[in-house]
Amino acid sequence: MSIRNNLLEMNKSLKKLEESGVYDVEKYSYALLHQTSQLEYFYCHLVKDGDCNQTFYHVHKRPHIHELAYFNIGRGFPKELMDGHWCYVLKDMGYKMLVVPCTSIKKDSTPVNPLFEKDIKIKTDTHITYCRIQLSDIRSVDIQRLDLRKSFYQVLTSREEIMTFIEKNLFDK
Repeated sequence: MSIRNNLLEMNKSLKKLEESGVYDVEKYSYALLHQTSQLEYFYCHLVKDGDCNQTFYHVHKRPHIHELAYFNIGRGFPKELMDGHWCYVLKDMGYKMLVVPCTSIKKDSTPVNPLFEKDIKIKTDTHITYCRIQLSDIRSVDIQRLDLRKSFYQVLTSREEIMTFIEKNLFDK
């Protein structure tokens, strides 16, 4: 298939999704545009001499382990978190980070599922609040997904408490 044919097929699928009325196709198409522009930036502006293996995206400011940072985690399948989310930084692996995405806690939020959710206390730019880490969405993300327009937030729940929760629920410890 050609690029043109792929885009025509994609257009048909997007129209069907839009007609369903249950999926935000505009946000999805924007996410595709954003990812494509980020790929263009990497491959057309950063890669020198065609050597992708020796090209790395560098940021002037990095979050530390045990902080929250805002990442565009992209679009996945229906039950996965998507787009921009605050994420708990579990491990800095150089050009990638192991993160646990978080969700806000609202009055109508479901109770914590202790198998994969934990409420943690954080300090934002303006106040102290809570968010919910979503262990079921743990992932490794490229540092290029970091949104540097947002501040990093301090996590007030102890790292030991969070690590105990993660080890217990991921590794049955």
